Amino acid sequence: MLTGTNLVFTKQYNLRIVQEVIRVFGPLSRADIARRTSLTVQTVSNLVKELLSLGFVAESGRRAEGRGAPSTPLSVNPEGAFAIGLDLDRDHLTGVLVDLGGSVRQRLYLQLDEPTPEQALDLLADTAETLLRQEGLSAERVWGVGLGSPGPMEPAPGGTGYVVSPMLPGWHQIPLGLWLEERLGLPVVLENNATAAAVGERWYGAGQQIDTFFYFYFGSGLGGGLVVKGQPFEGATGNAGEIGYLPLRLSGENAPGANGEPWHAGLVFKLPRLYDRLRSDGARSVRTPEDLEQLLLDGNAALRAWIESAADHLTGLVLAVEYILDPEAIFFGGRLPEPLLEQLLERVTCLLTARRLGRKASAPQYRLATAGVNAAALGLATLPLYTYFSPTPRHLLKRVAGREVSR
Repeated sequence: MLTGTNLVFTKQYNLRIVQEVIRVFGPLSRADIARRTSLTVQTVSNLVKELLSLGFVAESGRRAEGRGAPSTPLSVNPEGAFAIGLDLDRDHLTGVLVDLGGSVRQRLYLQLDEPTPEQALDLLADTAETLLRQEGLSAERVWGVGLGSPGPMEPAPGGTGYVVSPMLPGWHQIPLGLWLEERLGLPVVLENNATAAAVGERWYGAGQQIDTFFYFYFGSGLGGGLVVKGQPFEGATGNAGEIGYLPLRLSGENAPGANGEPWHAGLVFKLPRLYDRLRSDGARSVRTPEDLEQLLLDGNAALRAWIESAADHLTGLVLAVEYILDPEAIFFGGRLPEPLLEQLLERVTCLLTARRLGRKASAPQYRLATAGVNAAALGLATLPLYTYFSPTPRHLLKRVAGREVSR
């Protein structure tokens, strides 16, 4: 469908452009913004005036730039908006409250043991309310909640977003986002936690300067998020990037998993499975990602053997992403401790050299993600702000509905 636009939508888009330029490159003068956006100085001045009145940007001290009157730099006002991110998985719930500048103002972490949908709803609502209470913040200043769960996602009936897939026994097409929205009275964006982590990397991390990248997300298993030309790409059903569900047929490792699942990539990186393997080898106390970091520091032989095996599997997946998507970069991030991710990345990089076809002229960058173990929660908190502030081309279309930047 071809859709036109009008001046109202053009102005909203330009507001987002100016806000984004200030966020990424600020502090900037109005003249700096005009040069970076190809808008006239007068247009920029009018847009900045509106952003100042809305409280989304703030002026700092004046600075001299050659001849003429000193300019007044503009920066994002961290107090201009807040959002909550809730990362729900089989074994944990991480909640963060972030401001418009991307700083984490409050954080909560709970270990879980396969909660029921009703238990999860109570925990999610309580966590959101606790984050607000700890910051002394009213719900009216919060632009929304990003709620994440492991994929795959399932389209909701009627095409109104997504519902949580059966990630746990007793879960089937659970409209958890709708339930939480009704409970909190705040907009809720439900997203695959791997895609959310990729959005967070694009919004606040090293992905700010990279238009197209893939994000390998190591959570309770393995997921993937895809950003194409600066925008998250979700696919037709919200499951683009679900690389952990690719089947594997390897000698000695093609038996079904514990629940009769066909052998697939996610099982290699499934944390409970890794913990069981390490405990059976003598590491009795390993139950968290932090325990893995200590084992790595101790030189645990079983963990090092797993790194070798995991890197071998991961190299094939990385090459598939490289050849099919041709990204500028591939990020490695998620809940695994950074030293462990570094070991995986180092080993994968070595294996790629031998396995990549010699006639391929170039390769993407391979980089560690920058958000650490809170990657998904931070990315989820980013989603409401991203939805309402990011200058995506779809905001030029007249059919776009919802809350605009001039809330």
